[in-house]
Order: sequence, then C-alpha cells, then structure tokens
Amino acid sequence: MGKDDNITIVSCSGASNTGCFTDSVARKLAESGQANMLCLAKIAIGDEKLVESTKSSNDKIIVLDGCPFNCAEKILKKEGIDRFHHVNTTDYGITKGKTPVTDEKVDEIIDSIKQL
Repeated sequence: MGKDDNITIVSCSGASNTGCFTDSVARKLAESGQANMLCLAKIAIGDEKLVESTKSSNDKIIVLDGCPFNCAEKILKKEGIDRFHHVNTTDYGITKGKTPVTDEKVDEIIDSIKQL
C-alpha cells in the first residue's frame, strides 16, 4: 500500500476463528491509519448512502473473507460493488475451527494485503 493509496477495507466478522482473523486484520489496519473500515452489515441491509459512496469511491477496496463461503464478497457483489481485491484467510493455511488466532498470522495477512 503506497503512501498515496486510500484503502477501504470490508471484512467478514464471522463466528469462527477465521472470522476473528479477518476482523483482526481489518481493525489493525484501521487502527494504524492504513485503511478505512466499512461496516459489512450496513452494506448487507442495502444502506443506500454507504453502497453508493463505496461504488463511487476511488479508494482501493479490500474485501476480507474467512472461509470458502465468501460472504463478504457475495454481499458486495449483490449490492453491485464489484471493484475490489478479494482476500480469504484460508489462502494462508488457516483452517476453520482449528487454527489459533495469532498476531504473527494476522501480520502475515496484513503484509500480503500491502502488496496488492
């Protein structure tokens, strides 16, 4: 992520460890000032203002999913938002219900996102 990149991040926050990973990654990026985090639930209910501002944004949009269901990706696409980079925690050797959430693994995912 270059200094001039504006990053918007939308994350699954599902009940499993994989949702915890995605939420942790998104929050860490947002808290460090490297990204602006959007509320996936508001997009899911069709909040017109948020959906339209996301569609018209020039930001680099990163969508984080925690498992192969890809709920976050599907929610954005359902609302007509299709310009984004999609990242899934399962691509990092994380197994749903098994892999413990660690700072090291969260940082590995963040480092990968920074390369997008």
